[in-house]
Amino acid sequence: MLFKASFVAAAATLLLPSLAPPLRREIKLTRTLASPIASTSGLQWRAQNCLDTLNSTGSADLWSVPTCVAGVTCDGGNLLVLAQCQNPEVTVTGAPHLNYDIYASIVGDCAWQDGGCPITFQNYVDFLYSQLTAVGSTDWPSSVDAVKAKWWTPIAVWTATGETIPYTNFDDWLHYAFTGTS
Repeated sequence: MLFKASFVAAAATLLLPSLAPPLRREIKLTRTLASPIASTSGLQWRAQNCLDTLNSTGSADLWSVPTCVAGVTCDGGNLLVLAQCQNPEVTVTGAPHLNYDIYASIVGDCAWQDGGCPITFQNYVDFLYSQLTAVGSTDWPSSVDAVKAKWWTPIAVWTATGETIPYTNFDDWLHYAFTGTS
């Protein structure tokens, strides 16, 4: 992975206790992130928008920024390391729950019905494409099959909920999939 080696040292320094206040760093992506279909996925566009939004708002809440949610589903490990390098206050397990308005934007009006509704694969594809459009990306996934194989299926397998993913399970995935706990 392109960023994995370059951010191992930075990530390691985040684990060391310090008496100084946390430093905020603005990160600008100059290379495409190492994702199986990143060169045609718009991943860099979403990641940069996520990082810029967190930086400009001073927020450490990844799950309140649609491009962060979309970006993490595509290349979570790298995006999380970048966000934590930019702002050491960013945490995954301690972050607030997924903003329900973002969830509703993924699944539609049924989110507000009694009991809500789960994310379908089509909802997920529409959400990813809407985020690409929102950031002005000119890069698109190579195919819907690639989106399903590389991004949707790993989330569905982790959540173990079958063909759809309810809010709670998706929220759990956001908080724990990259921590080594479940």
